[in-house]
Amino acid sequence: MKHSVIEQAGNGEAGKREAGNRASRMAPSTRRARARGAIAWIMAIALIAFSTVAPARQAAPVAGVDYTILAKPAQASPGPGIEVVQVFSYACGACAKFDPAMQAWRHKLPRDVRFQYVPAVFGGAFDAGAKAYYAAAQLGVVDKTHAAIYRAVHVEQTLTGDSPDQISDAYARLGVDRARFASAYASKKTDERVQWARSYAIAAEVDSTPTIIVAGKYKLAPKPGAAPEALLATVDYLIGVERAARAKR
Repeated sequence: MKHSVIEQAGNGEAGKREAGNRASRMAPSTRRARARGAIAWIMAIALIAFSTVAPARQAAPVAGVDYTILAKPAQASPGPGIEVVQVFSYACGACAKFDPAMQAWRHKLPRDVRFQYVPAVFGGAFDAGAKAYYAAAQLGVVDKTHAAIYRAVHVEQTLTGDSPDQISDAYARLGVDRARFASAYASKKTDERVQWARSYAIAAEVDSTPTIIVAGKYKLAPKPGAAPEALLATVDYLIGVERAARAKR
């Protein structure tokens, strides 16, 4: 009986060893399967996260929705390259908010694009602002004063009226010679430029500010609630359209 018990015990030990061997043989494949499962799970989570975070590809701007094709071309000035015009007013709060993005965009223009401001002439403070812009242009101080006049009107509120004296004082505070500015503001040349700006706005079908005209053909303005960069992305798209069309000529 002892022999039988020992034999059974031995058989039991052998069975345990065999089971252990089978477990050892199975363990690597099981670990690999589990590892593959874990990797697949991680990749699935990453894919979900990426699809949630990654920006969707932007659809191309649509005529009649994102911009308007002018009935007749309205070029602001002759010259090489693709013309981009911003019609603006210092009296326009939306223009003041748009200006920082426009300034950043302007400083990265490619060589085949030329930019020009045209002040809006809708009467009252708009006309006074147009005269101020052209007076500053005569004196070569637009780059120095453009953003500062927006701040004076809409942020600091140090320019709250539209009389020639108030405007001349505002430019004097920016370091511009007051007498020279007042003379330029009242000049015939400034009046002629203001009249031209009025005619240009009519030809380009401008009825609000800010408005941008690309290549004298395409008109666009900010959509309510949209970031300025969205409008400028459409401007870039239209520049590309015009560039491609010219390359085919």
